[in-house]
Amino acid sequence: MTQPRHRYLQRFATTLVLAPWLAVSLPNTAAAEVSAKVQLQDVAVHELHEDLRAYGTVEFDPQGAQTLSLQAEALIQQVLVAPGQEVRKGEGLLRLNPSSNDRQMLEQARINLRFAEEDLHRTESLLSRQLATNAQLATARQNRDKAAADYHALATRLAHLQGGVLRAPGNGVITQVFAKAGDLVPAGQALIQLQKGRQMRVVLGIEAEDLARVHVGDDVRVQSLERGSAVIAGKIRQIYAQVDPRTHLAQAVVSLPADSPFLPGSMVSAQIRLRSLRMPAVPDSAVLTDKGRPYAFIAVHGRAQRRWLELGPRDGHWQGIRSGLQVGEAVVTLGNYELHEHMLLRTDGQP
Repeated sequence: MTQPRHRYLQRFATTLVLAPWLAVSLPNTAAAEVSAKVQLQDVAVHELHEDLRAYGTVEFDPQGAQTLSLQAEALIQQVLVAPGQEVRKGEGLLRLNPSSNDRQMLEQARINLRFAEEDLHRTESLLSRQLATNAQLATARQNRDKAAADYHALATRLAHLQGGVLRAPGNGVITQVFAKAGDLVPAGQALIQLQKGRQMRVVLGIEAEDLARVHVGDDVRVQSLERGSAVIAGKIRQIYAQVDPRTHLAQAVVSLPADSPFLPGSMVSAQIRLRSLRMPAVPDSAVLTDKGRPYAFIAVHGRAQRRWLELGPRDGHWQGIRSGLQVGEAVVTLGNYELHEHMLLRTDGQP
């Protein structure tokens, strides 16, 4: 019995000797807690400008268009121009002839005028011999004046056809040709559309739900779809409050300067600068996503807390926040990718 008791006391004494060393060697769980070094920034209210992306087509501004027609019926012999062709003032556009009907009408008007003049001369002669009355002379003069007016009106309408060519009234670009050789066109029918100058516009397609946010006068930055192309500034001039049945989009018109480099028919993209909003905002580096859902971490008593967000507009490197963060809260802007809920945070100046 003495020997076992001695061994027990020996082991107890050994334990007392090693106890301080064991206390030092055992891990300190509080000191080993993982922390992350981060940068924080308070959520603050900013004035943000929201942009809306849209696409559209460049076309000539119809305000500079002139539709050419004839004052008389004519037979088209030859079309001398095509859409997109630049023309100079006086250049021939169409070869044509008066219709046979108009030629007959002009000849009949000439005959009527000659008869009316002969009747006036005869009446004047009779009156000089007291064989006609003043009333008869007045009637003859009225008939002569009416016949002359009818003839000159018809001759004027046909005068520009006598040369056989319809000419450009000024410099411009042919945008549409409505006639073709062999057509017998009535008076007043559109034959050619001529665009004066180089005034362009862009017709943008706008989603119907976004239309209420777009206003006349909004600034627009227009750019060709080709990479590295120039950016042209313009403004919303008109908004068509209806949906195009082909594209299912509403339309907004942007005026462009006369020296814009775009060609009619080209496709462009546009950034519409919508009206500014004041709302809480954070640097865009503070916003992360989880399966497409945005969130951010804030510091609460030195630890990370996740907040799910509803985002507003983005302007430069500022991201608007509609809900999820309050003004004055400290949001993590750097070092947030490795964070998890309740993780200990360290900032500059902390070990």
